[in-house]
Amino acid sequence: MTELERTKWAKIYLEKLAEGIDPITDKRLPDDTILNNTHLSRCFIFVADILEKVINNDGRTRTPRIRNSKLPPLVITSEMKQRIEITNEMVGISVFTSRINRLVEEGTMRKLKATTFTSWLVQEGYLEEVIELNHSKKKPTAKGLDIGISYDYRIGIYGDYTICLYNESAQRFLLENLNSVIAIINAE
Repeated sequence: MTELERTKWAKIYLEKLAEGIDPITDKRLPDDTILNNTHLSRCFIFVADILEKVINNDGRTRTPRIRNSKLPPLVITSEMKQRIEITNEMVGISVFTSRINRLVEEGTMRKLKATTFTSWLVQEGYLEEVIELNHSKKKPTAKGLDIGISYDYRIGIYGDYTICLYNESAQRFLLENLNSVIAIINAE
């Protein structure tokens, strides 16, 4: 197996871990495992994105870094939209956003942030910001629940945490409204 092939496998394993799935057995990991910690999940996504860049760069690790605000506006064509993975598994917004950003070649245009998606969902009334135990959290409204957004409490190594999850229907809704979300980052 070549180093590039090993890198591709490592990326797949990290993506599965980020989604709370054991990459060896493809079974859901228990909620109380450290591997289901939000901070680790975000780290897995971050590293998987780096590995994706290395894979797209034929295994080379160095690419010039350009500030997002200095890049041309994000454009996702209908052909690109068809390549965005929609799954029947519940995923967090970071995982979904990562799937979109993988379509954008590094340094060619702006990237989409998960916070842009959640801000848009709040603005459109699908999520609401609530304060729980002195922490601001986003929860689905009745409108959000109708499109397939759910809210889950999890136990991690650093204690309890909450996460909004998006089922297949909600993922399709996000994809259908992607242009509205992109308009926000391109206006920034």
